[in-house]
Amino acid sequence: MNINLGIIIVNFNSGSILNNCVNSIFRSDLNEINLTVVIVDNDSKDDSLNLDKVGDDRLIILRNRENKGFGFACNQGAELLKKSTHLLFLNPDTEVQENTFQESIKFLNKNSEVSILGTMHRNENGKIQISCSNTPTPIRIFWDILGLSKVFPKIFTPATLMTNFDHKSSRFVDQVMGAYMLMERSVFEKLNGFDTRFFVYYEDADFGLRSRKIGLKSYYNSDIEILHHGRGTTKGISHIALFYNLRSRVQFIHKHYGYFWGIIIQILTFIVEPITRVLFNLIKNPTENRNTVKAFKMLYKYKFNNG
Repeated sequence: MNINLGIIIVNFNSGSILNNCVNSIFRSDLNEINLTVVIVDNDSKDDSLNLDKVGDDRLIILRNRENKGFGFACNQGAELLKKSTHLLFLNPDTEVQENTFQESIKFLNKNSEVSILGTMHRNENGKIQISCSNTPTPIRIFWDILGLSKVFPKIFTPATLMTNFDHKSSRFVDQVMGAYMLMERSVFEKLNGFDTRFFVYYEDADFGLRSRKIGLKSYYNSDIEILHHGRGTTKGISHIALFYNLRSRVQFIHKHYGYFWGIIIQILTFIVEPITRVLFNLIKNPTENRNTVKAFKMLYKYKFNNG
């Protein structure tokens, strides 16, 4: 096995967790793996790029002067990795185990029907996290907007997070989370990379759906693990994260389900969802309503300025 593995990490004010991520990569078993790590920094203002591995010729740092989004940065990183046979899109708030890369590539090599590979994610306490998603559909998003998928997830399937199995077993899935997404470079090229119209969120859902439409399959392997802290770059800016999530969701429906459903979901998002989110927060976490109001103000402003 002689593999050229290119890892793309998009950074935006990730703090010290980026250093932990990079160190875990270089501690890995890299036998017969030629490694190149590209960090694409989206105009961070913190000291997250003060890394222990700066100066290692296997590490490339690309500094953007403005933040053009996650998908755009992923495509930039992939463009620098022309010689890589395999591409791994990895979040800065993750840490890999010593055997993660070896087992992942070995699995891909033995299973030609698998095009995109994801792994089990555990948090700092060892708890398994949901790391696979359903393909978002208008009806599933409708359940989300009404809040029914939060209260009765077994009856009303959530639009994205795959909550219908415990993630303790391996299986083919609609989509693996973009926090760890491994594929051969040819797969990425067949799909022409990520759609940069999604600034952040739903770019991986779009990638997964487009891959399925051309017969490519995504697989969740529960025998391979990573540590995933979660919300590494959105902590403290949850209102901005919610704004982009809602905006990307509407864009996703417009793109894949047409004008009619796009308008329906847009109207429900703008009129109904602010009410259901506020009511849900009053029960679960009243302090979160401040961020909810901020997010919808941003959404209304965006719509007013962009039509």
